[in-house]
Amino acid sequence: MKTVFKIAWRNIWRNKLRSAVVVCSIFLGIWAGIFVSAFSFGLNEQRKESMIRNQISHLQIHNSAWLDQKEVAFTFLATAVDDLLNKDPRLEAFATRTKASGMVSSAHYSGAAQIIGVNPNAEAALSHLEEKLTEGEYFPEKGSNPVLIGRALAQKLEAKIGSRIILNFSDGQGNIISSAFKVKGFYKEVSSKMEELNLYVRQSDLQALLGLEPGQVHEIAALLKEDADIEIVQQELQAHFPALAIQSWQQLSPELAYADDIMTQMLYIIIGIIMLALSFGIINTMLMAVLERRKELGMLMCVGMSRTKVFSMIMVETFYLALLGGPLGILLAYYSVWQGSKSGLDLAVFSDGLASYGIDSVIYPALPSSFYWGTTAIVFIMTLLAAIYPARRALKLNPVETLRTI
Repeated sequence: MKTVFKIAWRNIWRNKLRSAVVVCSIFLGIWAGIFVSAFSFGLNEQRKESMIRNQISHLQIHNSAWLDQKEVAFTFLATAVDDLLNKDPRLEAFATRTKASGMVSSAHYSGAAQIIGVNPNAEAALSHLEEKLTEGEYFPEKGSNPVLIGRALAQKLEAKIGSRIILNFSDGQGNIISSAFKVKGFYKEVSSKMEELNLYVRQSDLQALLGLEPGQVHEIAALLKEDADIEIVQQELQAHFPALAIQSWQQLSPELAYADDIMTQMLYIIIGIIMLALSFGIINTMLMAVLERRKELGMLMCVGMSRTKVFSMIMVETFYLALLGGPLGILLAYYSVWQGSKSGLDLAVFSDGLASYGIDSVIYPALPSSFYWGTTAIVFIMTLLAAIYPARRALKLNPVETLRTI
């Protein structure tokens, strides 16, 4: 068997150019496939993290009736929940929110708005709202009814710092509330749609307008330090507060969880398609090698080399080509992904389109380490499968007839 390996190694270098082309095609195909996969995975992860950090958090707590109909009247007392969350070391941050759907208007524009009443300090720790300000102040202590609006909404309202805008919404009894708020700051969000829709006011101001008590809220959002604790914390909170609805981000945004679940499968499909295309090139190369050496193969069989060894020799030659191209492609891909994860890929030219989906213009490629091992297995499996047809073709050669050919 050692002889077969030696002969196979020499054979692949008899036509150096052809072997180099096959090795390079495997090398570049794997590198491109893994890097594209890392780009897709990183983009999906950034979208997920952006949604969790800026919008839905890891866990949300609501009045059970809120899930069916988001009415102002469906509140709950947050005091007991706050006390429990404050004692939990697994939490990174949490914040209470009071919400109202309504309209925002100025002299130049009127449109739908989601009015979110927040505790300034808690919200800054949870969603880093204060850090997102591009202009103005973050809920100054002086002044009544301050509001923070997104840059996209500010453009539509033609609002400036200090401008007054009118918010219209309904209270718990269905009465229409109309109140003037003073713009104190503009915030920049990853999603332009969120900038247009969400306005942030002080929770105490909104509660007073809605006729709610200070402890009555519509939502508590919480971020955990470790993703692995989400389900455990959710179950514990549900046991403590059975009358409330405790939801994880997967339940709050099923489409986001679904995209996360199928992403790894899609990445393997991408690599599989690339390797399938490469396998046709390998089949063609090895078939040419067999047909060019049919006289030599016939002579080997005449002098006693078994058909099994001939078959093994063709398979080993193909394996060597994969062994040369595969690891090189994976190593270069790993380095490219690592470098890209540090510096990021700036897609500022597509920033408007990406922002509409809640994705930042700088993409950081990323891949789970298990994907590299899976790719390695796919490379060698597809390569060896591609070698079966040329190897079987070699077995069909008639030794006597091949010796008579020129």
